[in-house]
Amino acid sequence: MGSFPEEPLSRSAADGFGYFPADINQTLDEGTYTIIRKLGWGPRSSTWLAWEKDGDDTWYWAIQIFTAAVSKEVEAKLLPILIERDINFSDPSAVPIFPESFRETSIHGEHLCLVMKPCGLPFSDVLQDAQSQRAGLPVHVVQFTTKVIVEVLDDLHEEEVGVMHAGVRLENLKLRPNTFGNNLQAHIGENPPANTQIIDGLPVVHSQPLTNGKSLVLAGFGHAQGAPYTPESGVDYSSAPETLLENPTCGLSTDIWMLGCLIFELLTGSPLLTSTGTPSERLGEIRDVLQNCIPGHWLGDATVQALPKENTSMQSLEQRLKQNLTEDEASTAYRFLHKCLIIDPAARAWSEYLLLEDQWVEEGQQCWQAKECSEASTTVRRRTS
Repeated sequence: MGSFPEEPLSRSAADGFGYFPADINQTLDEGTYTIIRKLGWGPRSSTWLAWEKDGDDTWYWAIQIFTAAVSKEVEAKLLPILIERDINFSDPSAVPIFPESFRETSIHGEHLCLVMKPCGLPFSDVLQDAQSQRAGLPVHVVQFTTKVIVEVLDDLHEEEVGVMHAGVRLENLKLRPNTFGNNLQAHIGENPPANTQIIDGLPVVHSQPLTNGKSLVLAGFGHAQGAPYTPESGVDYSSAPETLLENPTCGLSTDIWMLGCLIFELLTGSPLLTSTGTPSERLGEIRDVLQNCIPGHWLGDATVQALPKENTSMQSLEQRLKQNLTEDEASTAYRFLHKCLIIDPAARAWSEYLLLEDQWVEEGQQCWQAKECSEASTTVRRRTS
């Protein structure tokens, strides 16, 4: 049996896999879409760039094809949120809009396919490039990024929508490729798809993300859910304290916690939390970093009762910010993060408050309108061209 360089195409749905063995120039949805490139893959799906002919017009779409193992589950849980629920996004360019879905069949069974606008390189590439000059991104760029994410979360968290994103993480920040006019066609022409290999009788195509980045997108809706919210096994939610309890919970405020962890990472170039130990050890690290008390109504929980002793030598959130930022920058960043990174989820700020009342987010909006942020965007485009 051959070794597959990316997703294990030969593993069956019974093994928990069942990836769709797609190939370049293969048609999907009864000839509606033609695959022209592989964009990437993950633990539950692979994503492909395809074109659709509409008269004289050509439309480019990303097609996310789920494994046969999870397709039914995703269809039951995700489609009612992504396609059937009417979410009015303030900035549709900041999310991977899902206009439709269809099914395809392979040797592994039936696969759910989601059609969406294409995304490009992960934003983590920009962060890595910035770290050659400094730890983390410039503060005004992080503030603009904060504004984009908070606006998406506020649209999701509206009372009549009530959707928890559950994936506010660095790997789910993407750069939207430039698809206007002939830009994407020219980019593909300059960077043609890799040649297909055949391994164990299956087509193997290497991933080639689009690199002509233009704007920021919050993707990663694969674990989104509506009420009643229930933590999913295998999803760590950036160690949100409420998900570490013996009787774990999650909700819209979990997105706010994840936002705080992400913004800290963008500012400093390092994750806020590093413990990979037991839930009690991870919660102990959170307590020590935030210098925050455990909520009284949690004291009877087994995770809380097994907390390790306080580590007084551990650097606090504020101290770590001051190591990477100027005093003024650290102070304003701390005021924002202190509203997100609170152990008790009921005490965290709501997305609506952050969008309408918070100075950090307001400065992110002003940054986008200012020349300095335009220059930062140009830097990002140069990085990804």
